[in-house]
Amino acid sequence: MNPITIKKLALAFGLLAFGILAIGSVLMGSRIITGVIRGGLGALIFGGLILGFANLFLQEDEDASTQDMNTSDDDPDKGNQLDQTA
Repeated sequence: MNPITIKKLALAFGLLAFGILAIGSVLMGSRIITGVIRGGLGALIFGGLILGFANLFLQEDEDASTQDMNTSDDDPDKGNQLDQTA
C-alpha cells in the first residue's frame, strides 16, 4: 500500500471520528463549541492512531523480493531431494 493511500485512510477515519463525536456530543446536550473541540481532538487521536498503525503494518517491505532463490527452469538441483523422507 503506498503512502498516499495510507494518508487517505487516516484522513477518512479522522473525519468519521470528528463527525461522530461532534454530532453525538451536540445531540447529547453539550454546546456546539464543546462538540467541535471534542470532535477535533477525536479526529486527531483516531486519525493519528490509524496513520501510525497503517504505516507500521500496511507498508510494503523494501526487501520483499526473494534474492537468494533461483527460479529459473534450468536449475540442476531442481527435484533433487523429492525421494528423501523426513
